[in-house]
Amino acid sequence: MATHADPRLTELQSLVDKCNRCGFCQAGCPTYKTTGLEWQVARGRVALVKNIIDGRIELNEDDVREALGTCLRCGGCTTHCPPQVQTAEIVDRAIEELVQLKGESWVKRVIFRGVLPNKGLLNTAGKGVWFAQATKVQPAARALGLTKVLGKDAHRAQDTLPQMPLKTARQILPSIMRPLADRQYRVAYFIGCGTDLVFPDLAVATVRVLYANKTDVVLPKVVDCGKPPMSYGDVEAARTLARTNIDALYGLDADAIVSDCATCGSMIREYPKLLAGDQLYEEKAKAVAARMKDVSEFLAGIQFNDRMGEVKAKVTYHDPCHLVRFQKVSAQPRKLLKSVPGLEFKESDEADMCCGGAGSYFLTHYDLSQEILARKMGNVGKTGAAYLATGCPGCMMQLGSGVRKHELPMQVIHTMQILDQAYQSAR
Repeated sequence: MATHADPRLTELQSLVDKCNRCGFCQAGCPTYKTTGLEWQVARGRVALVKNIIDGRIELNEDDVREALGTCLRCGGCTTHCPPQVQTAEIVDRAIEELVQLKGESWVKRVIFRGVLPNKGLLNTAGKGVWFAQATKVQPAARALGLTKVLGKDAHRAQDTLPQMPLKTARQILPSIMRPLADRQYRVAYFIGCGTDLVFPDLAVATVRVLYANKTDVVLPKVVDCGKPPMSYGDVEAARTLARTNIDALYGLDADAIVSDCATCGSMIREYPKLLAGDQLYEEKAKAVAARMKDVSEFLAGIQFNDRMGEVKAKVTYHDPCHLVRFQKVSAQPRKLLKSVPGLEFKESDEADMCCGGAGSYFLTHYDLSQEILARKMGNVGKTGAAYLATGCPGCMMQLGSGVRKHELPMQVIHTMQILDQAYQSAR
């Protein structure tokens, strides 16, 4: 039991003191809705951090670490919070200090500081997953418990990952890219790791949709956006990745930087805060963040090409947390979907409630992740939609596994893929 104030988190005092313990956060917290536990809601987590600051409990006590670790950091609580307590930021900072105190596992250190900054190594890792899925290595590794090095629940969470493609998006895209004679816009396309390694067909759809809207596309040589190490408290690794990306993005001849990954777009917009005080990168980070747009946001803001063929189906939409709350993009993808001839849009209950994916959350808290996902599947299933659209590859993985597990007759798809279908059917 601690008896002295913890100086490591005192800078969070002003954020923590905003909480008036009203409990409105319960309405927007997926973990609380699932468990009903006080320490699984923002009010409880903020109270824990306050007790740490005041010296009543230790940061590294097991119960505290579990309470912080189970936070999805989806921002759902803040949406319902009158004083707008930034619980996700408070939890991020506390986890960062916990890593400083306890250290980082060798696996995370290798991934965050060795693999993610190196596209070649990351692609090789992706090929390794493809090989494991294509052979009997994956079930053997699971039986031997080798997958647990990726997270305590990784051995049970492998089914969340869809079948990996043999080629990455960056290997496929050169075959379809071309100069536009009638271009009106030019964008730098930030291809996130999920799109590149897991959903290269999404990248193809995104480029074709941009071309259909007279938008030229350039592919900067970027690396991981930095969100994975940031979520696990390795802020220095996140800063290193951010600097590499800023070097690739700053000063490009483009009207905007676009991404089809909600997480990447959200993280890039956080670069100014991440690199605050960095004399070489702070101003560059601000310039890059100011030009960052989700691809749906970009398309909804230009003279959109509505000459599309029919897609005769019903669609519902899941709001990625990093899009609807952290980038305030919600109406734009719906506007685009509703513009497709023949496509019937059906809103689902709790469309902006987290799906439980939260990056790699399912690797460390599989059961809770699946309970949150089941709630989401119940809501989207009631719409009777053939398509479940969204705007984030991470959500696509989680939702796809949910559709398979709950045997729903619907296909998980990105908004850009539906638009691409519509443009292709008009040809």
